[in-house]
Amino acid sequence: MSRYNTLNHEKYRIQYHIIFSTKYRKKCLEPVKDDLLESMKRAESLQNKWNIETMETDKDHIHFLINASPVCMPADIIHSLKQVSTYDMWEKNGDYMKKYYWSRKHYLWTRGYFISTIGDVSEKTVKNYIERQG
Repeated sequence: MSRYNTLNHEKYRIQYHIIFSTKYRKKCLEPVKDDLLESMKRAESLQNKWNIETMETDKDHIHFLINASPVCMPADIIHSLKQVSTYDMWEKNGDYMKKYYWSRKHYLWTRGYFISTIGDVSEKTVKNYIERQG
């Protein structure tokens, strides 16, 4: 089985490490972890441009390893994950969420996030390869 994906005339392997945290770093995820992971899988099922390879929650943040196609913008992935999970968590666990976020707005995540691509080779290897092409 190839480590690369194929689509029409493209061969690719694009993976992102994504982290985002709860609004105000509230430590509220542990008791609702199963519902949250289920919600993230629901967000994944609503499209066909990316998939979650691995995800893990902590008390106030969540980590993902996501495989994406070349036509998918990372910001769209993050937007979808945050939007669907916020809706689902308030829908399913509204009374619990009100203990942490008591305004009328349904908060869960901060606006910011961390994202990094991961690759098969080091930055030094790629730089050396590029420099030797001339």
